[in-house]
Amino acid sequence: MNTPGAPGDPAFANLSVLLVEDDAFALKIAQTVLKQLKVPYVNVAKDGAEALDILNSNAQRFDLIVSDWNMPEMSGLQLLKAVRMKWPDTPFIMLTGKASPDFVVQARDNGVDAYVVKPFSPSQLGQKIAAVLGARAKK
Repeated sequence: MNTPGAPGDPAFANLSVLLVEDDAFALKIAQTVLKQLKVPYVNVAKDGAEALDILNSNAQRFDLIVSDWNMPEMSGLQLLKAVRMKWPDTPFIMLTGKASPDFVVQARDNGVDAYVVKPFSPSQLGQKIAAVLGARAKK
């Protein structure tokens, strides 16, 4: 039996993820993690504005959005607010370099499903994804 969030977890078999990250190094790490988790569909945006363009123009529905908090043009928090207005049921995980109490309160108040503090391991991100998808499936 697979551990939830571990590579090969069947919850990831048809998952479509929008990954939003402006830092090339952090983007590569997150992409590598998603690949290790065998997530088959990953679209990438460099900031919140590009992510919103993709969401608005793409006929594809995303099963999950994983977004950095601190980005130019449009922050992860601004993106989260926009997503909650138009796609309120889309699971949203925020990546951040720090999890200050203010960050946690702002993210939760705006409907984030979970957050992951950088740097993170594949198992940490995988477990968060599995937990978020499991919680959404039970609603």
